Amino acid sequence: MPLAKHFIEQGIKMMQINEYLRSELVRAGFAGVELQKTPLGVRITLKTSRPGLVIGKGGKRIQEITDVLQEKFGLEMPQIEVEEVPNPDLDAQIMAERLAYSLDRGRHYRRAGYYILRKVMDAGARGCEVVVSGKVTSQRARTSIFRAGTMSKSGQPAQVGVDKGVAQCIQKSGVLGIIVKIMRADTKMGDTVKIDEEALAKAQAQIIAKKGKTRIEREYEIAEDEREPTDEERELFEDVEEEDVSEISLEPDEEEQEGE
Repeated sequence: MPLAKHFIEQGIKMMQINEYLRSELVRAGFAGVELQKTPLGVRITLKTSRPGLVIGKGGKRIQEITDVLQEKFGLEMPQIEVEEVPNPDLDAQIMAERLAYSLDRGRHYRRAGYYILRKVMDAGARGCEVVVSGKVTSQRARTSIFRAGTMSKSGQPAQVGVDKGVAQCIQKSGVLGIIVKIMRADTKMGDTVKIDEEALAKAQAQIIAKKGKTRIEREYEIAEDEREPTDEERELFEDVEEEDVSEISLEPDEEEQEGE
């Protein structure tokens, strides 16, 4: 078998497995599948937001999926592992499947799109973009895009920090294509500037220490006198009575107001 034909057949098989698992696990929050060949067979990792629905009661559901993968797709001794997605609202594939499921149940595309957009942004994403294309309103196909936050379109932030999910929805008017892009909050942007507060405080302390006190600070520095008063100073303090000390008021007296 030519090498190119082998890779094409493997890609087609992988696509068929993905489509089968997506249709079977649509309510379990299917987020993707990974296949890895081992000496004991094929290890299959299912990413989902609800592992309980994938496993089933007593492992019955997962055993059925294992039998189908072995008989229909020819996988040798498949070993399925279920991995739970920690935050489903930040997984683009799960949100795309949710939007497709909502459209299948007859929900309006604008209401469903804005609902997914709000859920993603409330989960803490930096940005989100939802694209719904197809015959959504009439017999003529169109594309509706819902955006919020910041979304990178090119460069390393777009390749590393943007998660993309694709789903389809079959309706009477035709097939609707759904694309959900989520930019995570921890994505490092090229123009991001972060100040090291600790290093800045140390540098400022070193500059102040080298500079020393200014001329004005030296002239007006007040030094505390810790010595005890002399006998003459005590006599002066005792001779002054509290009645002789009057408060200074900024308001004019009544006599001054009458004279004016």
